[in-house]
Amino acid sequence: MGLSQVIARIEGGLGNQLFQYATARSLADRLGCELMLDLRGLAENADRPYQLDYYQVRASIADDSLLKQLPHWRSSRSGRLKSRFSQRFPWLYSYPNFWPNSFAFDPRFEHIARSVFLVGYWQSEKYFFWNRERLLRDITLLQPLALDSPQIKQMHATSSVALHIRRGDYVSNPAAAAMHGVCDLRYYESAVALLQQSLKDAEVFVFSDDLQWARDHLKFGLSTHFVESAGADSGIQDLALMSHCKHHVIANSSFSWWGAWLSVNPEQQVIAPRRWFQDAGVDTSDVIPARWHVLE
Repeated sequence: MGLSQVIARIEGGLGNQLFQYATARSLADRLGCELMLDLRGLAENADRPYQLDYYQVRASIADDSLLKQLPHWRSSRSGRLKSRFSQRFPWLYSYPNFWPNSFAFDPRFEHIARSVFLVGYWQSEKYFFWNRERLLRDITLLQPLALDSPQIKQMHATSSVALHIRRGDYVSNPAAAAMHGVCDLRYYESAVALLQQSLKDAEVFVFSDDLQWARDHLKFGLSTHFVESAGADSGIQDLALMSHCKHHVIANSSFSWWGAWLSVNPEQQVIAPRRWFQDAGVDTSDVIPARWHVLE
């Protein structure tokens, strides 16, 4: 089969969906072919909605006739073995599967030269940074925020810092807590103190799924705004607002990673936590871009 399609399995929350889209779209752009999205993972997990349709993405949803041609592989040891087999003998498959060898950037990705079914989380800009300008256009809201709102005007007028605190399932869900853990108060205090060394009129805009905790514990001694969220698309709105801030303090969360990456401030400073997962055995060396500052 000649070059025709890149197909990406989409699953997880908004941050994960954006990583999966950006990686697959960039591969499709390199190969000059169309991008199809497999949404079966979202339906199976039934915990996160599909949210890429809020943006100007260049992709189509795979229909049943295409899905029937795809292997139904999920994250498992057997899935990885099948993936390696399909890469070794691609002529046996209409859509050989590509799965990264680890959480880190997989350089084999750069050698893909035909139709492929991508399964993975792809949490590294190394998969798509070269395509940044096109992706910034793709990840633009179909219904943009009002740029003349008082909040966005304030973000643009000051050395605004988007500070994201992820608690939610990282605290309440034992499996998520064991995998991720939360960034502690000391991390946020150190991050803001570091930014204050170079930002004279810094104002902090706090985004969190537990704003009450943030109000109770964050005492920076500088202007701090707690951004209220409302509605079914509050995550979409929050991410857009975060991208309007000039600087960022992110959590160990793909959501706030994208809030920082989508910013176009040429003098942007980003503070990120060194620990992305509780399990030190996961290779996270490629998650944080080299231009961002990592704190313990």
